[in-house]
Order: sequence, then C-alpha cells, then structure tokens
Amino acid sequence: MFSLSTDAAPGRPNEDFVVVTPDLAIVVDGAGVPMGGCHHGVAWYAQQLGARTLAALAGRPDLPLMEGLHEALVAVATSHADTCDLTDPGTPCAAVGILRIGPETVDTLALSDVTVVVENGDGPQVTCDLRIEEISGTEPDAVAGLLFNTPEHKAALTALVSNQTRTRNRADGWWVAAAEPEAARHAVVNTYARGDIRRLAIFSDGATRPADQMGLYTWSEYLDLLDNVGAAGLIAHVREIEIADPDGARYPRTKRHDDATLATWRASLSTRSESQLSSPELMWQAT
Repeated sequence: MFSLSTDAAPGRPNEDFVVVTPDLAIVVDGAGVPMGGCHHGVAWYAQQLGARTLAALAGRPDLPLMEGLHEALVAVATSHADTCDLTDPGTPCAAVGILRIGPETVDTLALSDVTVVVENGDGPQVTCDLRIEEISGTEPDAVAGLLFNTPEHKAALTALVSNQTRTRNRADGWWVAAAEPEAARHAVVNTYARGDIRRLAIFSDGATRPADQMGLYTWSEYLDLLDNVGAAGLIAHVREIEIADPDGARYPRTKRHDDATLATWRASLSTRSESQLSSPELMWQAT
C-alpha cells in the first residue's frame, strides 16, 4: 500500500494533487497564471487531470501509462474548451508523475519535473523529465546570489518564466500537461522488474528540493529519511530547511516555499535487511 502526504505552500491554495490505489500512484503539480485563460484555476486543473488519469488507468493494467495520460488530457481539455481560452499562455499546465505496480513489473512515467524513484538491487533509479532545465536552465542557477523580494530576483524570475513559456510544448522545447494531449507522447517512461523492488516514491518538485536542488542528500539517504520520518515528516523537514533560509541566501530558489507532495511504498519489513532499517543521519543543520 502507498502512504502519501501533501502540503500547500504557506498562504496559498494547494496546486498539487495526489491520488493512490493499492497499485497506482499519481502526482500532479499544477502551474500557470491564476485565472490566465481558465476561470477554473490551477488547483482545479491539477485535480481534474489527476482524477481523470486515475479513471483512465484504473482496472486497465495493460494500458500504457502514456495512453492513459493522453486520454485524461483529452477529457480535461474537452471539459472546459467551451468556457475557457485554452490558447492563452497562462492557461493551467501541470507536471505529472505516475507509478504503477504490476505482478511482474513496475512502470513509471514523468512528464516535466515530477520525480519518480524506484529502488531495486542496483540502487535508486530516477525517472524525471528535465528538458525544461536543459532548455531554460535550472531555477537555482537563474536566481543564484539574489534574495527574495528584491528587484533583481523578480527580474530573473520573470525572465526564466518567459523563456519557459516560450519553449513549452513544441518540438524543439520541453513538454508539460496542458491543452495539447500530444504532450503525453513525450513523457519519459521506464519499466522495472518487480522481483527486486525495495522502495518506490513519487514526488512533486517542492518535496525533492533537499535532494535535487540543495544537494543535502543522495537519493538513498533521502529514501532512508522518508522511511524513518514518514511522508508528512519529510515534508515538515523540507519546511524547516526553507524557514531557516528565509531570504534564499543559502539555497537559491525561485520561491521561498512550494507546494510539496509525495506518495511512497516499500517492501514488507520482513524482506529487508537490518542495515536497510537503520536510521539515517540528518545531513542538514540549521545555522
């Protein structure tokens, strides 16, 4: 069984969405200008896409994850094409991650920067679509040396978002779930043998900051920490790090807090060695 947790960035509605069944986990990380082209908003879009992706995949174990996401994108676009301007650059979009556990295999999908981690005998195997960073640069690099709420930080963020929007959902750019169902065909997918799977996890990018942006943990260490503190505890730890760096001086980032969401699954304790259950040392210290 999966366990899960989600937490909105303080003072904002949660634009992440997570849903799980015994063998399926879906995380959607919504983005877009509030009410830009769509009067429903970003949170609505994330919820609708997650629910319709679940409806497309549940009970259909042989349907490729790409196809399930494609069906969901068609359904959501159709549901509000008559009431909203889906061509507006601010129309909601979303990163999507999917994990499916079958009798013999585990399937993963990532469209944009949701991260799916499968730990097997070879260690953590990461599925994440980082074309947005390859084309537009990373968020920490874009605002390096700049503090929150300064003109320089705001200008750098505006330039980054402008470049991301300009290169979104085009053949020479990067892909994200939005009004164009074709985006599903460009997701990153992987399949792993079920037999030696130890742990599985799926994260929105607000929940992976200590591992992939701040460099505080390897993926093995981060999964160990997740085992010990649980899904809600891991997000609480992310918040502690963010609060201890209120201006973004130590860990440059585009915003102080982000919505943080994850779902996790691990093999039964009886199948894991004692060394795998030992408590990890926290690498982060507030100073």
